[in-house]
Amino acid sequence: MFERRSKLRAKVALPGHAAFPSAAAEVRCVVINLSNVGACLSFPTGVPVPRLFSLRIGLDPKPHEMRVIWRRESDVGVAFLAPRANVPDVIPG
Repeated sequence: MFERRSKLRAKVALPGHAAFPSAAAEVRCVVINLSNVGACLSFPTGVPVPRLFSLRIGLDPKPHEMRVIWRRESDVGVAFLAPRANVPDVIPG
């Protein structure tokens, strides 16, 4: 399969908390893979994910602004609107 990502992503299994503009509470998800420019997220089935939203990863209290790049069933590929600072291009793991 042809790799279209500009940076390689590390496979992870981190908890994520997405804040949607139209939702009253955060929606839980799992961060499946991660780089300094994007990630793959898995949401519960049936959750309508908007094009733009905020995401907290793991225990990091700082939210990151995200843009959806692709969707496949409950998985969503996203890009950080601003690259994450002070992280390597590929996270070991």
